[in-house]
Amino acid sequence: MKNLALRYVQDLCAEFNATPGFTAVVESSPARAVALDAPQVLLVQLGAESIEGAAPPRVTRQREIQLIVHTRGDDHLALAEQVFEQAHPVVMAYADPSIVMVAEFGTDDAKYANGDLRRQVVTKRYRITYQTDEHTLGRPA
Repeated sequence: MKNLALRYVQDLCAEFNATPGFTAVVESSPARAVALDAPQVLLVQLGAESIEGAAPPRVTRQREIQLIVHTRGDDHLALAEQVFEQAHPVVMAYADPSIVMVAEFGTDDAKYANGDLRRQVVTKRYRITYQTDEHTLGRPA
């Protein structure tokens, strides 16, 4: 049985890569995302998780999914917003039998990477509410 949160990241990465005209290079590794020299890199990461409730044999969990856009160039705002505009509908439409709800959570302030004014990182956060079996992080029975 596969961990559902990890599968959500893999599924979203696959969906972004399958989206016609998607402009960013999609990554699930922070080391590779930082090392790439592309003008737009989308890093998909898991964030914090909380337990929203338990009604045996199921547990309702809320997991943060972070879309972290790395930009390289002079027009960071336009580059980052272009990626978010393309990625947002994919995340909001993501469906799985275990998912109860997908919601946008917010966007962090932009940060410069390593003091380099030509490299910027912006994180948009989503929360996926989903259910698992009480004894596993996989699909409920």
